[in-house]
Amino acid sequence: MELDVAARALIKLIVLPPGSILLVLGLGFLLHRRRVGRIMLVTGIATFYALSTPAIVMPMAAWIETVPAPDQHQIEQNHAQAILVFMAGLRQGNPELKGADALSALSMQRLDHAVGLHQQTGLPIIVSGGSVDGESTPLAQLGADWLRSRTDTPPLALEGGSHDTWENARLSKRLLVRHDIDRVLLVTHAFHMPRALWSAQAAGIGAIAAPFGFIHLPERYRPDGRASDWLPRASTLEDSYLLLHEALGLAWYRATRQ
Repeated sequence: MELDVAARALIKLIVLPPGSILLVLGLGFLLHRRRVGRIMLVTGIATFYALSTPAIVMPMAAWIETVPAPDQHQIEQNHAQAILVFMAGLRQGNPELKGADALSALSMQRLDHAVGLHQQTGLPIIVSGGSVDGESTPLAQLGADWLRSRTDTPPLALEGGSHDTWENARLSKRLLVRHDIDRVLLVTHAFHMPRALWSAQAAGIGAIAAPFGFIHLPERYRPDGRASDWLPRASTLEDSYLLLHEALGLAWYRATRQ
């Protein structure tokens, strides 16, 4: 089942924080004279606290970030032929660029990690990502421009027609076949890797996962950790959005794209 960009945005607004929390709080306020309204208000406040508190979100991250990072030996001895990067998003209307599109922080982090792997292995980089709204510059093109202007590692190939992770994998598979590539190091954030790896394997890509940027940091967040870990943080609410987005996205893929 395919959904257009507007439908996806609406679903995310309703299902994911902070939109889902605001919806519950708004309904609770409208119904505050009734018992159900007061329950909704309490639920919304409690959910907001839980999803913005590191001590609660870190176990959720551990549950979602299930693909481990490879060690140095695994990176060097995996027989991969290229590094495949799934891009994340962009920033539009940037005044410092005279209104031009630019890569989001997540996309730049993925390219930076891919460059690091390239320096370790000498493998070429393939960038996958299309236009986020059908009108903006394809992510793969922005990624290629960044690699050429900021590093000495121009990409081997670009896949610029995909609109989501599933299409990243499907269209990248065709590109890999054309370049006679059977095995790749797959680069994306740790929170995104389970969905990315599942999609890649479903598309027939021989992928070795190379996740990075883990939200769950066991050495920093422990059950007997700091009292400050129980204080809400704006950055943790953003982490919750990313984690829930991936959990729901993988569940959707498994249910609809077998």
